[in-house]
Amino acid sequence: MKKILIPLSLLVLLGLLAYYSLYTVDEREWVIITQFGEPVRTVTDAGLYVKRPAFWQKVNRFDKRMQVYETEAIQLLLGDKNPLIIGCYAAWKIIDPLIFFQTIGIDLDEGARKIGDILNSQLGGVISEYSIDNIINTEQDKVKLAQIELDIQQRVTANAEQKYGIKVEKVGISRLAYPAIVVSAVYDRMRSERNKEAEKIRAEGREVADKIRADAAKQAAEITAKAQKEALIIRGEGEKEAMRIYREAYGKDPEFFDFLNSIELYKKVLGNNTVLVLSTKSELFKYLDMGKEASKGSSKGSK
Repeated sequence: MKKILIPLSLLVLLGLLAYYSLYTVDEREWVIITQFGEPVRTVTDAGLYVKRPAFWQKVNRFDKRMQVYETEAIQLLLGDKNPLIIGCYAAWKIIDPLIFFQTIGIDLDEGARKIGDILNSQLGGVISEYSIDNIINTEQDKVKLAQIELDIQQRVTANAEQKYGIKVEKVGISRLAYPAIVVSAVYDRMRSERNKEAEKIRAEGREVADKIRADAAKQAAEITAKAQKEALIIRGEGEKEAMRIYREAYGKDPEFFDFLNSIELYKKVLGNNTVLVLSTKSELFKYLDMGKEASKGSSKGSK
């Protein structure tokens, strides 16, 4: 019986020793081995490891994964003395577990609080370097929110890495608001900027319209001048042709054409109740006198 109990006891003892001496490291974590509270070894790779029994050495685990901390919204002053309510978040992770352990311990929540303290302390300094025009503006290139986030991240990371072994991967603005005292002023400024932009667009439109009208007037004048020129040429050619025909006709019977011209002249000159004083030697009187003589001849014939 004793021969059986001794090996069994040794087996149990070895099992307990192995249980308290063997440990595993996950890919998602760091491990620091402490001996009586003092760090003696840092394990960064996943696998199975051996340590001294639990009462001698202790396994302290730290999460490698990204953590997110969000601040409460606080009121700060911008560089132009306008108040701003702002809230931020920080995405962070442990990059040096030994420094983190020595300065903070093993509590991730305490690490998040340290990040929050640094974030709030740096936030005021960064915000004071910008004005309200850099926060809200109708001109996109004047809005500097991305630059503000980058400035905060750089300052927070510089402090967190040196003090706590923490790297801040991303800082973002999660909330922006204005106190009631400045909301009206902000809206008025935005309204003024939009009115200015609208007036600029209207002025450009008027300039384009004036140019179009000027071009149209120029083209119309050119077309009219061209048409008048062509009309004068056609009229001149027509009058030339008329003169040629007139000369030919006149050459055939000059006396008849003199008579026709005189008749046309009478139509223009003589009207109802018109008194015309002519010399008996006038060319106009010639045909009038002929008409009188013709009338007399007719009267004699009838007698």
